[in-house]
Amino acid sequence: MTKTQPTIFVLGFGSIGALLAAQLQKRAQANVIPLLRSKQRLAEFQKYEYKAKIRSIFKEGHPELVATFPNASCPDLMPSECKIDNLIITTKTYQTKEAMAPYMKYIHPDTNIILVQNGLGVFEVLQEEVFLDFSPNLFQGVISHGAFHDTGFTFNHAGFADLKIARLPVGKNSDIVQSLSLVREDAENNELMKAFCEPQFVESLAVKHLTYQEMLLGQLEKFLVNACINPITSIVDCINGELKTIAGPIFESIITEALAVLKIAYKPLFDYTPKNSDFPALDVTGTLDASRMLEFIIRIGCIVNDDNSSSMRQDVLNLRDTEIQYINGFIVRLCEKLGLPSEQCKVNQTVETLVNLRLGLNRTRDQFGDKRKK
Repeated sequence: MTKTQPTIFVLGFGSIGALLAAQLQKRAQANVIPLLRSKQRLAEFQKYEYKAKIRSIFKEGHPELVATFPNASCPDLMPSECKIDNLIITTKTYQTKEAMAPYMKYIHPDTNIILVQNGLGVFEVLQEEVFLDFSPNLFQGVISHGAFHDTGFTFNHAGFADLKIARLPVGKNSDIVQSLSLVREDAENNELMKAFCEPQFVESLAVKHLTYQEMLLGQLEKFLVNACINPITSIVDCINGELKTIAGPIFESIITEALAVLKIAYKPLFDYTPKNSDFPALDVTGTLDASRMLEFIIRIGCIVNDDNSSSMRQDVLNLRDTEIQYINGFIVRLCEKLGLPSEQCKVNQTVETLVNLRLGLNRTRDQFGDKRKK
């Protein structure tokens, strides 16, 4: 029996979107359709013959993976009869709702959607502001690979780590504690998860298909990495590896403060114990230990991804809005939501302020010139 080729749309064709799209097309034999933001952006892609290049700069010789996407589209060119069955969202967190708006007419209750983004809070936005009449199958991806834009539609895969994926707790599966049986069922029957579980794709990005509680633990771990690496590289304007011997004190302050808030906000995860053998064992306290996290962040962020330029730094350098409100700013907003005193988020609030200050300064220099050069 011939296996059906899944069609997977990718909304957000930056470094992570292109990395996933190229690997899914090459390793999972999926029909991948990037959704560009405008006709102008699509015309630019056409000049490159609809080709995206992924350079693995962490490998000797920097080998390139080239993938062609002739069916790439944009909001103005989507056929009226189109139906989106599978969608990967890799847009910036703050752009998600607006970016999805033109495609909502093509999304239906059986659509599979996976969010592969930095930060926390987008799932809540989708539940509270986007999917008011129905809820599709929602999944979360937590990617630890380092990747950044080079030129044109060439992207650098700078550091190899893993990609964790899980079904989000919504609809009939709204319990945050999931069984291993549910994971196996999705891997066998859900079209998008089947593509992500194709052996060659799994190998290409070290994919780990998990229960929600396992993924949430990984998501909080990655969140703390982002809360340290992204803003600090942006504020001091450096690549990741330059921080490995000097950033310990500021990282420790960010981690300690954020963990105190996360333990309150995600109490069910920190209290988790498996019901039986169909539920995974988790060492939540050990994984999210402050000392262990500091070592982990320096190793993954500054050593494994030493040549990487963080996505937030790239945004600040290119004068774009950042995701800071969904990272360190998320801790600030959680404090407000939980009724905690502002003293419990002062470090992360300061970090958020400094990122915005750095972006504002770069924009001012771009408009009026760099006064240091006088």
